[in-house]
Amino acid sequence: MDNIKMFNDYEILLTGFNRNKYIKNMEVFKEKYKDDLSALTDGDEGMYRSFAEAVYKKYSFLGKVGKMKKKDLNLFMIYYVFPAMLLNGGKDKATAACDLLLKTWNDVFGTDISYLEYATIVEGFNNKLFGVI
Repeated sequence: MDNIKMFNDYEILLTGFNRNKYIKNMEVFKEKYKDDLSALTDGDEGMYRSFAEAVYKKYSFLGKVGKMKKKDLNLFMIYYVFPAMLLNGGKDKATAACDLLLKTWNDVFGTDISYLEYATIVEGFNNKLFGVI
């Protein structure tokens, strides 16, 4: 599965995370991986399983993905892959694709993550956590 190449820069994309950087990074990410995102949006359960298993295999050591690496991969899916798919495809089609990919990803990685829309993430940068930050 070639579309896992979108994970090559995941550490860079998650570093120094702020609103302006995220907006800029998402634009670059969507453009750079436009074809891969389209393929994911048009995918099926078998493709999603292959995708998730390929990512798992690439980042595993002795057959397991470490806790911190798994956290980062999950964040990358939540902040980049799912929102980019939702921006890339038609709303209904992309939502159905994200739902199926999410289910498969959670199964392969043994996690229970959800996904967010791009606008929700960007708005979240404007909200203060407990009125402090």
